[in-house]
Amino acid sequence: MKRRALVFCWCMLSGMVWAAEPSKSSTDYVRFVKGDEGDSLETAVVRFESPQKIIVDLIGAIHIADKSYYDALNVRFRGYDAVLYELVGPPMHERKKEQMKPGGGSGSLQWVGTMQTFMRDTLKLHGQLEGIDYAAKNFVHADMSSTQFHDTQEQKQESFLKLYLKLWQAQQAAAAKEDGDSAADSDAAALATLFRIMMSKNGSLELKRGMASQFDQVEKLMSGVEEGEGTVILGERNRVAFEVLTKQLAAGKKKLAIFYGAAHLPDMEQRLIKRGFKRTSTEWLKAWWMPYE
Repeated sequence: MKRRALVFCWCMLSGMVWAAEPSKSSTDYVRFVKGDEGDSLETAVVRFESPQKIIVDLIGAIHIADKSYYDALNVRFRGYDAVLYELVGPPMHERKKEQMKPGGGSGSLQWVGTMQTFMRDTLKLHGQLEGIDYAAKNFVHADMSSTQFHDTQEQKQESFLKLYLKLWQAQQAAAAKEDGDSAADSDAAALATLFRIMMSKNGSLELKRGMASQFDQVEKLMSGVEEGEGTVILGERNRVAFEVLTKQLAAGKKKLAIFYGAAHLPDMEQRLIKRGFKRTSTEWLKAWWMPYE
């Protein structure tokens, strides 16, 4: 599959975000694993602990996944004093019926919901907003309001087009490092693979496998977008999430989870480390299961 298409798909699945500039201490939050009986796309639960024995788990989210993934998360979430969750717009409990979908809190983000719904149905997966129990008493909204999001974008003069152009420049730089003939061969192979998937009796499974196997490469390609002053779509939303975290800690919460799109988490990890937290463990959850036929 062509890299450009994979980048766009990754943006949809990980919540319209770009990975932060990786550092030597950063942890992977998404991985593709090949096994004896099938392949899997997995997200990390990374635990951090402060000198005061406060626990914060960073839990990576994929916004469309197998139902079993969301079921397992719902069980896990019961063990926290607070679960901080992402969702631009009003908190889930304040949303009207028409807002209970991706992009529902903002008119300009409606296309995100449309795209995620299309991919969910094509890949035969389930949506996060339907799969996660946002009515749980320990769930705490930790994201921007629609007004705050758009006002901050205007202040930073940030637009989706500018972000896309920056990503496109990164793609061009990566392509320039490839030999012209090998790049052409790669495109030909990609077209052949796409044709094979379309003709397959289980095309959705093959498409899932093709996308999942490329996620690590796409994440590396997207690194660096947070350089300079950062972005609203990632860095500024993370800042808001950590303001909520500070309030929850001041209220006496001792065990917390931050449930955000996986591409947000390398930056959040660095924020925790600056606060004196240390990474103590990593657990992997299976978001997509792709058995061999």
